[in-house]
Amino acid sequence: MRVMDLEVRHLKVVCAIADAGSITRAAAALGVSQPSLTAQIRRIERVLGGALFARSRHGAAPTALGEFVLARARSVLPSIEAIQRESALHTGSTEGRRPLRYVATPGPLAVGLVRELQELFPGALPTLRTEPNLATAADLVVSGQQDLAAVAEYVRPSSELPPGLGSAVVATEPVFVLLPQVHPLAARPELRLAELADAEWTLAASQGNGLFDSFTASCARAGFTPRVRHDAEAGAARELIADGQAVGLGQATFRATPGIVPRPLAGTPLRIRHLLLWHRQGALSAHAPAIAARADRVYATAVRRSPHYLDWLAENPPLEERRAG
Repeated sequence: MRVMDLEVRHLKVVCAIADAGSITRAAAALGVSQPSLTAQIRRIERVLGGALFARSRHGAAPTALGEFVLARARSVLPSIEAIQRESALHTGSTEGRRPLRYVATPGPLAVGLVRELQELFPGALPTLRTEPNLATAADLVVSGQQDLAAVAEYVRPSSELPPGLGSAVVATEPVFVLLPQVHPLAARPELRLAELADAEWTLAASQGNGLFDSFTASCARAGFTPRVRHDAEAGAARELIADGQAVGLGQATFRATPGIVPRPLAGTPLRIRHLLLWHRQGALSAHAPAIAARADRVYATAVRRSPHYLDWLAENPPLEERRAG
């Protein structure tokens, strides 16, 4: 009689029972019946030569042999899963393509990078999730729920990324002030932040990207405390500004919007950097330089579509940042 070979799926079954603490709960988590899972674990035990779990009315606890197998399985499975994910990135097959999960905060990379990822990894199916909160986007990558993130972060001294993340700076750019077209200062080519001391502002203060802290610190250095009247997301903020009810802040690659005039701030007191984030142990880690090169292309296209930023670049050197970390 042929002896059953031990397979990856069997190791996953062993781990599932150990994690659930009982065969009943493991069967529910795996979507199989309890008798079927019981029969399967018995076959696995016969192959390995002994009981892996001690069963009782309280559940299933690993035996000494079970602990040994579990330790090896937990060591091996992540590597096998990484091989499967990374291999899928390189195949041109259109069947059974694995998703390449990509999360982005609002910015010039968010949408354009989807097409670049598809070209770079023809065997993958890039999926975009938009997430306004930078900290949430980073946590999604750390936890393995997303494979890649493109985020925008306001530059500040205390900025730190969660452990386990690799990063690359795509670009650092000045932050522009967004004025209503009817604002008395809208005709000026450049403004000092102090000139807006009496303005009413709209900011999205809860996006975890350092905006509020960077802005209030810059205002303090300019000698005033800003009057932040509205805490509005991007779409509502644009409407408030265009309607003349507030002024705001925008990325240099801000697309032209009727009724809104972007203007640079003298001395560039506020800066924003566009980052790529990936898990250092993830399938994309080895491909980070190639992804960053594609992100450079997307960003360059966004710059070409921003005449106000092109005007600024004609008079100022680009803001440089360290490439990777």
